[in-house]
Amino acid sequence: MTSMNPTLSSQLDRSWADRLVPQLNGLLADFEMLRFNIRSAMWNGWGEQYPAMLDMLPEYMSHAEGSINMIGQRIRCLEGRPISTMAEAIESATLAANDGTLHHRACAKMLRESLSHVLKTERELIATAQHAGDEVTAMKVAGLMQFQEEALWKLRTTLRRTAFEEKYLSRESA
Repeated sequence: MTSMNPTLSSQLDRSWADRLVPQLNGLLADFEMLRFNIRSAMWNGWGEQYPAMLDMLPEYMSHAEGSINMIGQRIRCLEGRPISTMAEAIESATLAANDGTLHHRACAKMLRESLSHVLKTERELIATAQHAGDEVTAMKVAGLMQFQEEALWKLRTTLRRTAFEEKYLSRESA
């Protein structure tokens, strides 16, 4: 008689769920750190374009909070335990906390780098989920990516310098 790997109620093999849960917890921790960094930018940002940045930050905050909730619920569906303390989030996150006060360009750069990192992590997670036959996790994580792709496009245009800025900044640094 051959022994079968135990399955979850969703018929997903337990060994695959045991691989997905740590990846999901890592992503959850990164979104917690992103949420913390966005809040810090909302409270401590500055610069001539900061009022415009302040108008768009709540959308990023809302996305991070929604992502956190979705990932935590998915971990529970896989019969895992989502991280639940700030200490666990700090320990598990691969995103770093920013130093607090951000000029509007540094804020846009922080957001761009954070979202790029999160997208890379999500793509790896989707590949693992698809290999495991976990279409639900793959679909839910892919759903998060649309906002991030569009946000990156907007952030790239925000960080482009005008011809005047290029000329002025190159003279200033010389």
